Amino acid sequence: MPASLITTPAELLEQIVVIAARQHRQGPPSVLRSLRLTCRMSNNALSLESNSYLYFMLFKDRFSPWRHFPGGQLTVDNIEHELRKRFRALQRIRRGNIADPDILESLSTIYIMMLEDDGRNWDQLLWAQLPIFMTRFLRERLMVGAETNNGWPKEDEVNVLAVSIFWLMSCSESIRDETNELGREFVQLLSPYSFAGFRYPCFTGLEYDFYASENSPKTVVTSAQYSPIRPVSTTICYFGRSVPFNLPPLAPYAILVHFSRLETRPLMIPPHLPETRAEAVADGISGPTKEDIVYFNTRCKTHFPGTMYGNRFDTLLKSRRHDPDWTRSIRDPLYRSPSSLPGQYIPGTISGRWQGSFIAPYYNVYKDMLSSPSAPSPFSTFGRFPLYVTFRELYCYSPSIPLPLGCNEGSFENAFLPIGCRWHETEASLAGIGFIGENASFKAYYSPPRQEHLEIGFVGGTASKSKPSVHGAFDVIITGVTEDRYAAAWGGYRYIGRIRPSDGLIVLLREPLDPQTVELGRALFRGYIISSRNFVGRWKCMSSGVHPPEWESIFSLCKDVSWE
Repeated sequence: MPASLITTPAELLEQIVVIAARQHRQGPPSVLRSLRLTCRMSNNALSLESNSYLYFMLFKDRFSPWRHFPGGQLTVDNIEHELRKRFRALQRIRRGNIADPDILESLSTIYIMMLEDDGRNWDQLLWAQLPIFMTRFLRERLMVGAETNNGWPKEDEVNVLAVSIFWLMSCSESIRDETNELGREFVQLLSPYSFAGFRYPCFTGLEYDFYASENSPKTVVTSAQYSPIRPVSTTICYFGRSVPFNLPPLAPYAILVHFSRLETRPLMIPPHLPETRAEAVADGISGPTKEDIVYFNTRCKTHFPGTMYGNRFDTLLKSRRHDPDWTRSIRDPLYRSPSSLPGQYIPGTISGRWQGSFIAPYYNVYKDMLSSPSAPSPFSTFGRFPLYVTFRELYCYSPSIPLPLGCNEGSFENAFLPIGCRWHETEASLAGIGFIGENASFKAYYSPPRQEHLEIGFVGGTASKSKPSVHGAFDVIITGVTEDRYAAAWGGYRYIGRIRPSDGLIVLLREPLDPQTVELGRALFRGYIISSRNFVGRWKCMSSGVHPPEWESIFSLCKDVSWE
C-alpha cells in the first residue's frame, strides 16, 4: 500500500514537520500551515491538542530559551500562545505597515524578544526586516501628533518602545553605514527626548522617591510648567498570561542614540596645545594636551548591547546582560528572582574606570527652551566634554544597619544620603566607608562586595523597606574619583551616591577635588546602566539648590575594558 499522510503515524508526521521547518529557521514555518491545510486528518494530527510537543520544538528551534522561568512553570499552552504572538508580530513588522493598529502589541513583543535574545531571536527579527521598519518608523511616524503638541514629540507607549528597540538593535556597523545626513536626522528627531528633561523624564517613577510603592501610578507628571503626562506601565500578554509591563523611560535610549552619532565627529585638536603631558608640565601649562584629545577620540566610544568588548560581562549570555532591564519591565509572578529586588543590579557592574562625555548646554538657549511652550526647531547643538571617573561599590551587609533615609526631595538632592552626615573612605583597596550622622545620631559602615556575592550576581533589597536579600546585602553606596591622569587634563572630582533598590537608578553627587576650584560647584548625576554596558542619564548643577534646576543636560559613560 503506497504511503499516505492519512496513514502516517502522528510521531512520524511530527518529525517530518520539525525536519522540514529546520531547513528554513527564520520566520513562521510555512510547512506546518501547508500540511494542516492538506486534509482534516493531518490538521487534527498537527493541532496543539493532538501534538503539543511539536509546538514546543518549534519554539525551541526558532527562539532563544526562556531563562527566567524554572522548569515546569510554563505549560505547552503557554508556549504555544507565545509562539503565535511572536509570529504575528514578526509578520506585521515584515509587512512594513508603521500605522498598523496592533503596533503596540508588536513592539512590546519585539522589545521583550530583544531583551531575551541569545542569538535566535535576532535571526527572526532580521527575517522580519526590523532595522528597515524601525528606520522608517523614526523618520515617518515618531513626530506624528507633534503638530498639535507645540512641536514636541509624544512620549506614548508606541514611541517609547520604538526608540528603545532602535537603540537595542544598534551596532557600530549600522552607524558606520548611515549617511551623515541620516545620522543628523536621527539626532534632531531624538534631541527633544534627550535634552528636554522638564518634559521627558529619564527615570521610572518619581526620581526622588527612594522606596517606590508597589501601587505606583501608571502615569507620571514631571514638575515643570509644560510637562506632559507620560505612561509608566501597561498590561501585556506574556506566554498566554496577562502580566504588568513597566515601560522603560525613553530618554536614556534617545541619549545613547545621540552620543553614538556625535562620536562619529571627533573633537577638533587645537594646534596650540602641547603634544604630551610631560611637555605641558615642563612648560607650566594646565589643561588638555593633544594626546589627551587623541585618546578621548579613539577610546571613549559608546558601547553597543550585542558587541563583545573584552570585559567580564562578555562571559555572560547576552540576555543575562539585559537582566536588570528585563526585571525593570516584566513583573511576572512566575519569575523567581535570585534577589528580592523588583528592579535589579548586577554586583560589580559599576566598579572600575568609566569614560565618556557630557553635554553642557548654552544657558540662554536652555532658558529660552524652558520659557517657551514650543519646541525649538531645529534643536541647538551643545558642547561635548570628556568625562572620566573610577568607581567603587560598597555594601551594607547583615547584621549591619544601613543609612537612614528621609523620603523627600532634599535627600534626593544629596544623592539619597542623610542630610548633614559625614563619611570617611580609606584608600586601601579592601577598606570600606564609614558614615556618622549629624550630632552622632547614627553610624553605618559599608564594605566592598564579598566574592561570593559577585559570583552569584545580584544584590537584593525591597521596594518598601530595608530588608536583607538572600545574599545578606541591604544597600549599595557608590564612590568615585577622577584619576590624576585625567584630572590634569579635564579637572578632578569626587563622587558619592546610592543605588535605588526599586529600579537600579544610580544617583551621584559630584564635587571638585581641588578646594581652589569650588566655584565649579556641586553637580548631581542620575541614570541607569543600560544592558550592563553604558551608564547614561542626566546631570545638573547644584550650586543654586533649586528644583526644577535652571538647566540640566545629558551624559553617557562606558567601562574602560583595559582597566579590568
